[in-house]
Amino acid sequence: MLRSFAALALTLALLCPALEAGAQGGDRSVLLVARPGMNDPNFREAVVLVTEGEGGQHVGVIINRPTQRSLASILPGERFSRFVEPVFFGGPVALHGLIAVFRARETYEGTVALLPGLWLALDAATLDALLRKPPASIRFYVGYAGWASGQLSVEIGRGDWYVLKADPDLPFTRDTASLWSHLVQVARSVSARAGPPPGRAADAMARTRLMHALGPGFRAGARLLEAELP
Repeated sequence: MLRSFAALALTLALLCPALEAGAQGGDRSVLLVARPGMNDPNFREAVVLVTEGEGGQHVGVIINRPTQRSLASILPGERFSRFVEPVFFGGPVALHGLIAVFRARETYEGTVALLPGLWLALDAATLDALLRKPPASIRFYVGYAGWASGQLSVEIGRGDWYVLKADPDLPFTRDTASLWSHLVQVARSVSARAGPPPGRAADAMARTRLMHALGPGFRAGARLLEAELP
């Protein structure tokens, strides 16, 4: 069973080569909040912590979708008995894989820096070490959310997502049932303070500034959106 678990984790790591242990900083992470009426059922009422890789692609996890199962209920043995919190649905990609989000001061190989001190574990050996000696704050996910280079910026530009500053505490919140509705209100409040919606030309300029602030992968999407404007 453990060998199968490690193999699944390794498979997931291989799917995200540009996001592995070389990732630095965590300054490319944002919080995505699905706007009401999101068409994609995978992300309807979802809150996603997402970061950008060196190649402009993005990876993250949905942080408000707990399942009905825990590792203790899925995997036999005393080793897993301490993991009684629900495993979360991280996203529609690689649903056969297990990953983890955790806090640690030291750097682990095979991880992605989400925020300072907050890591996304993809590597099988790292997951095995975390299971043997878990940090105080850790949450396990099945699957993840991923976007090709430029794809996410297009979704933001057409109004699928609110974009908020990432918070390192949110992945460990226990009140996930009300998280989405709360953050929608926060995003709307921020938008209201920013003033009425701009005109089409001004909106394009504001969108471009946002893409530049969020990183090169988002900027590529911004150029695609600008090309569609008259």
